[in-house]
Amino acid sequence: MNTICNATHERQTEAKAIASKADIMIVIGGRSSSNSAKLYEICKRECANTYFIQTWRDLNLSPAGNEQIIGITAGASTPKNIIEEVQNYVRADF
Repeated sequence: MNTICNATHERQTEAKAIASKADIMIVIGGRSSSNSAKLYEICKRECANTYFIQTWRDLNLSPAGNEQIIGITAGASTPKNIIEEVQNYVRADF
């Protein structure tokens, strides 16, 4: 029986698609969030270099230098400002 809402299903489907093309995948969300944990599981199956973080400060990337696509997704309850901070950090450093 399908017990997830349509928005969550769409988010998971999109995260899987992004992760399948990404060299590095970042999942932002709370450690106790089952929604974010599921996104991490889905992305990790598609991209071995998947990181689960709560803020940009948790991000400890060790890129090889040949990465071209860095995907970012976030759990439904992740605040927009946290997502934007991670995006800005990634853009500035990579």
